[in-house]
Amino acid sequence: MNAHAHHLTRSQVIALLEERDTLRETIRQLEDILVPFMVLPKDWRLTTSEQRMMRALRASAPGILHKERAMIAMYGTWEDAPEQKIVDVFICKIRRKLMEAQTRIHIETIWGRGWRLTPESIQIFDGIVAADAADYPAWPSAERAA
Repeated sequence: MNAHAHHLTRSQVIALLEERDTLRETIRQLEDILVPFMVLPKDWRLTTSEQRMMRALRASAPGILHKERAMIAMYGTWEDAPEQKIVDVFICKIRRKLMEAQTRIHIETIWGRGWRLTPESIQIFDGIVAADAADYPAWPSAERAA
């Protein structure tokens, strides 16, 4: 619609509002796929941003979390993102905190592409998160909620 806002009919405005709502819902669903919600253990001491990166890493498993996907998961759009090197910093900090928490979760670097959790780390991660969720009945897992 190339008309100015004050030249739109009521039905055109309604159609635009419906389209906006549909697009917002589509974005919400895509964000849920890219960075699904899960409660990570507090003893990992991850910041909100580090948790978001860790959730994106787990969502991409067993595949690779490519640097571009990590940037979009963290900042929403490529244009809003800072220097790409920041994701390397997040991964470094996450690795250190996972090691300090003695999780035995290992993040592999796939040189020039991104990162991934080892198959053993995926199982360890899922086990720790499930056990931690069991300790908090107010935050049921998706399986128990269904």
